Amino acid sequence: MSYLDKHLARTLEQQHKRTVRGLFLKIQDLNNECTILRKRIEEHIDLTQYHDALDYVNKYVVHTTILNLKFITNSQNLEVVVLHSILIEFILTNETAKSFDYEKQLLEGYIEEILALNDHAPVLFANHKEKMLQYITSQTT
Repeated sequence: MSYLDKHLARTLEQQHKRTVRGLFLKIQDLNNECTILRKRIEEHIDLTQYHDALDYVNKYVVHTTILNLKFITNSQNLEVVVLHSILIEFILTNETAKSFDYEKQLLEGYIEEILALNDHAPVLFANHKEKMLQYITSQTT
């Protein structure tokens, strides 16, 4: 293998690492934004009525809960950010006590960014949304 081939391989590997690292940092940023948005909403709602939705989401969060999101394995996890956004969307659609128009707009932007992260994100979003609604329905009956 020539020097140019080795150099090209090393350059491509470094570029790939930067791309992957950037993806994880973007996921972490979106999770942080979702956390800020959820905490802003929590001040005006009763979270106990969303117990089943929280239980579903917490099944996918490691060593903690979505309400107390810790550890880099959670904050940089695509599945966790997808579930976080689905949870907030569920809360906002079921909440009638206060108008959350601004929060809904923010969430729509976050969801668009999440779905654009990679090709797997839209499928993951749709599957989890359906499964969460089925889980909630099965818990209430």
